[in-house]
Amino acid sequence: MTSILDKKTFFVKEHVGYFKAANAYDCLDPQGGELITQVQESIPNFFVKMMKFTSYKKMMPFTVEFKDKAGNVFMRLKRPFTFFRSRVSLEDANGTPVGSFQQKLLSLGGKFEVFDAANQPVGMLTGDWKGWDFSFKNSQEQVLAKVTKKWAGLGKELFTSADNYIVNLERDDLDEKTKKLIAGAAICIDMVLKEQGR
Repeated sequence: MTSILDKKTFFVKEHVGYFKAANAYDCLDPQGGELITQVQESIPNFFVKMMKFTSYKKMMPFTVEFKDKAGNVFMRLKRPFTFFRSRVSLEDANGTPVGSFQQKLLSLGGKFEVFDAANQPVGMLTGDWKGWDFSFKNSQEQVLAKVTKKWAGLGKELFTSADNYIVNLERDDLDEKTKKLIAGAAICIDMVLKEQGR
């Protein structure tokens, strides 16, 4: 089934709604607007749901599922209860680790160190201080992907919310695990930094 892992560029559109505890996103093909992946946060219990409406939401655990067009889960983002720095893990549909993202403290635009399944550092996700522009770099400092709100190829009507953005792979030779890390990183940015009011 087609998913964001088959695309070099995809558009992430957050579901808008007041008083919603769970985040949800549609990932679209920017060429025709076709839905290719749905991303949905699941709330484990009533307590966590209620805490999502308080200032403690930035500490709450979350699980986010990525589903292909047929509704099949192909990966998950998970974060346990946290105090200061978020550590978000990424796993495939079977629960096998793919990698993780460790938030760095005191960074102006937001920064996450990226680890592989063996917990070895493989790159960095770095934002600028001006806005929602992030670069996903490997350990050799090569840019593998960009997450941005500035995209010349799309009409302004798509950008109706501040939480819509484009993910663009900068290379054609990326393996599936790297593509999963990039897709997971794009949602991780929104889930973690938005909770912190960035």
